[in-house]
Amino acid sequence: MRAERILDITAGLLVQHGYRRVTIDDVASRAGVGKGTVYLHWKTREALFWSVLQREALKLFDQLVADLRADPELALPHRLMREVFLQGVRRPLVRGLLLSDPVLLGNLAQDDSVRSAQQELAENPDYLQMLSEEGALRPGLTAAAAVHILSSVTRGFSAADELGEDDGLALEERADLLAYVLERALERDTPMSTEALATLNKRVVDMFTEMADGHRDQLQRAY
Repeated sequence: MRAERILDITAGLLVQHGYRRVTIDDVASRAGVGKGTVYLHWKTREALFWSVLQREALKLFDQLVADLRADPELALPHRLMREVFLQGVRRPLVRGLLLSDPVLLGNLAQDDSVRSAQQELAENPDYLQMLSEEGALRPGLTAAAAVHILSSVTRGFSAADELGEDDGLALEERADLLAYVLERALERDTPMSTEALATLNKRVVDMFTEMADGHRDQLQRAY
C-alpha cells in the first residue's frame, strides 16, 4: 500500500536524521512520489511524523496483547515493563517516545498526543489502578505512588541504555535487573492466585486492545 510505504520511508529517515532534518521533499523523493501525494494522506509534516510514531506504538500494543494472552503472568509490572524495555531498545521510535527524545521527536515531544502515548507505554495510571484493585501491589502502596516508581525506574533504565555506557551487562541482564527492581518495589510478596491473575490479565488485555484499536482507527483514516 502506498501510504504504508510512505510511513516506512519516513520512519527510516526519522531514525537516521531526526525530526528537524527530515522534510516532506525528502520523504517524497525516497518514496518515489510527488509531494502532493504525501499531502493527500497527511495535511502537515507533523501529522505524518505522528502517524509514524502511532504506527510503531500500535505494533507494540498488538505484540503485547498477543503475548499477554499467551502468558497471564506478563500482566504483572515486573514482567510487562521488562518486555516494554526490551522493545524500546529494539525499536528506536518506541525508545524515542519513552524518553521524549528531542532529536527524534522535535516539536512533537511537547504534543499532547505524543505525551498520551508516552503515558500509555511507561506510566499508565489506569494500569496501576488495576493492579491496586486486583491486589497485586504491595500493601499500603497507592496507585499514585506506584505510578511514580514505575515511571522513574523505567525511564532511568531506558535513559542509561540510551547513553550506551559499557557496564559489561548484556541487554537481557539489564532487562532482568529492571524486572528485579520493579518486582521488589511494587509487587506483593505472596503470589497472586491463578484466578486473580487471570482476572488481572483480562483487564490488561482489554486495556491494551482498546489502545491499539484507537490508534488503528486513527491511522486508517489517513489511508
